[in-house]
Amino acid sequence: MIETLQSLRFVFVMLIFLSHFAYKDIETFDAGGDCGVAFFFLLSGFVCALGYGQSLRDGTFCYRTFLWRRLKKLYPLHLLCLLFVLMVSRPALDFRVLANVLLLQSWVPNADWYFGCNSVAWFLSSLMFCYVVFPWAYRHLSVWLTLAVGVALVAVYWLTPYDWVNAVLYVNPAVRFVDFYIGMLLCQWYERRGSADVPAWAEWLAVGGVLAMLAVYPHVDAKLRTAPLFWVVLVPLLFVFIGQKGWLSRQLRTRAMLFLGTLTMPLFLTHQLLLSILLRRLPDMPAVVMLAACVALALTLSWFVQIIFSRFLRL
Repeated sequence: MIETLQSLRFVFVMLIFLSHFAYKDIETFDAGGDCGVAFFFLLSGFVCALGYGQSLRDGTFCYRTFLWRRLKKLYPLHLLCLLFVLMVSRPALDFRVLANVLLLQSWVPNADWYFGCNSVAWFLSSLMFCYVVFPWAYRHLSVWLTLAVGVALVAVYWLTPYDWVNAVLYVNPAVRFVDFYIGMLLCQWYERRGSADVPAWAEWLAVGGVLAMLAVYPHVDAKLRTAPLFWVVLVPLLFVFIGQKGWLSRQLRTRAMLFLGTLTMPLFLTHQLLLSILLRRLPDMPAVVMLAACVALALTLSWFVQIIFSRFLRL
């Protein structure tokens, strides 16, 4: 992966972390969650197209190997987190648990299902659908398919009631595939045009755009907050940082940031479970100190998990 993009993964997973942290006068940073999720779907589409586009074009792509590699990276840790939830909370072993095991929970428009067990695992459920349809979508990338996707998305957003925003617009795999699809389009643009003409100062402008959208988030329609609000700034952000030219890119390419980027998936899958324990068990302390303690412990756990899965289990 392009180095700056790997480090940006850590930046955006921390936005998701903050969207689940609430303690005393620190409220959950809801904008960070929506922004972070949109970023990861876009990035996944871009990375898949960049890594497998050539093999799809020349006919050497192996669908089975592609899916196996994706599952090998995500599924063992997902099952470990699910097992932890089952041991601690001891929920009824019903079809909701089975849906989580099979990563199908995001298809059920009920919060008890898609946010059940380890709630953040809904993202994996939707992401796996994106992986499943990726080869077909990449082979058929065209103006007509893009137009059809856009028209369908507008219709879905128009027809979805506000009390179904989470179930349909936020977690549904078919809708979140649009983020993934935009990432593929960005990769196609990048491979044709490159990023040589992007000035270094554009990095600051791209970051400023994201910060501006995070600021206006509370005042935007709830339907648009789920993703479209952030597409207009995340796509330029990705395109600019692919070039790796400016001061910000140099900071993202430091060893510390690249290391933190490797902790993204374990941090994402474990942080909410860890927060649910730490916020109840740690002694009372100032909110900022509590936040720092939770971040430190979450990073330590993620590092430990990463070592186990990457070195010992060779996953």
